Amino acid sequence: MATTPLPPAPAKGPIFLMGAMGSGTTLLRLVLDSHPNIAIPQETGFMRAYNAHKFIPFKWSGKNWAKRLGWSHEELDRELAAFYDRLFMRYVETHGKQRWGEKTPLHTWHIDDMARIFPEAVFIGIVRHPGGSVSSNMTRWRHPLPKASYHYQRYNKEIARQAARHQGRFVLLRYEDLLLQPEPVLRELLDWLGEPWSEQVLEHHNVQGERGGKTVVEGRVKVDDPIDVSRLDKWTRTMDETTRRRLTARLKHLGEFFGYAMDDPAVLEPLNDRDSFLVSGAEVDARIDRFPKLEIRKQEPVPRFDRLYHPREFTLAKVPPPEELKAKREEAMQADAQPSVARQVGERLPMKIRRKLVKLAGNRNLDE
Repeated sequence: MATTPLPPAPAKGPIFLMGAMGSGTTLLRLVLDSHPNIAIPQETGFMRAYNAHKFIPFKWSGKNWAKRLGWSHEELDRELAAFYDRLFMRYVETHGKQRWGEKTPLHTWHIDDMARIFPEAVFIGIVRHPGGSVSSNMTRWRHPLPKASYHYQRYNKEIARQAARHQGRFVLLRYEDLLLQPEPVLRELLDWLGEPWSEQVLEHHNVQGERGGKTVVEGRVKVDDPIDVSRLDKWTRTMDETTRRRLTARLKHLGEFFGYAMDDPAVLEPLNDRDSFLVSGAEVDARIDRFPKLEIRKQEPVPRFDRLYHPREFTLAKVPPPEELKAKREEAMQADAQPSVARQVGERLPMKIRRKLVKLAGNRNLDE
């Protein structure tokens, strides 16, 4: 079957890369940043600064400060967009390029704002097998399985939801397809972006390595590492069977939404009938209807750090010095050695009820 390409993106504005941590966002950034026309720096998180501009953190009257100066929300957005564009364009021009992009996983929660203040922006979402993504975050950041699984669920459901909302400006691709078929995937992607083909995107490890500067960037990624197909199933060799069963129970259906089989990372179900690696926002929208139990159209809870800070909801707390924290940990460990009343009661409960309580505790919402 011949590939039917997507029509080009409607504009050639900023390129925003979206994805959960551990999904290959840094690899995709380094690849596209190696193109002669595109400059994508290390992640900035600048949309949290945008929130702070809109509502001054921890100030009770901080919400409408600009309005009191006679600025409408729309006018302030235009000023902020021009300001951020100027910051990124200086970086672009320093590197002799023409177009800027940005990659910060937490920007998943700012897509609507970015789409509004940058009306010519386009979005590229990248997803990865639940096993690979969760294992990566458990290994790099020591996240426990419940936290790593919840991060995967919350971020990837939001990316799918936003792809369906911003259809013509949003495409989705899989990390595994990028690893297995880098040239076809990148040819499709550059065509959609309206950029010419360049062999440099296939040599990103050489391009990045020859620039000098940092050799290890965000995500503890080495810039001169080539695309490594062994990463596709690395998690199957490092994750024990018990953890894999628990992961499957949590993320099987969301994995299937993105075309994954939990027991075989080599199985990649086509996500469209065009034989294309890029999935359009409209195709994501249609796929959502096939998985109603996932409730993807319902927004997941926004992490607390990416909400507008309201002084009635948040306050600053001083972090104790390291030695005090260490003493408290040791005190807690000693306390754990003595059975608590709750633990003594729990040990008397029937095993079936105890297992249910443990499961509920493991599934609690965790903010990143």
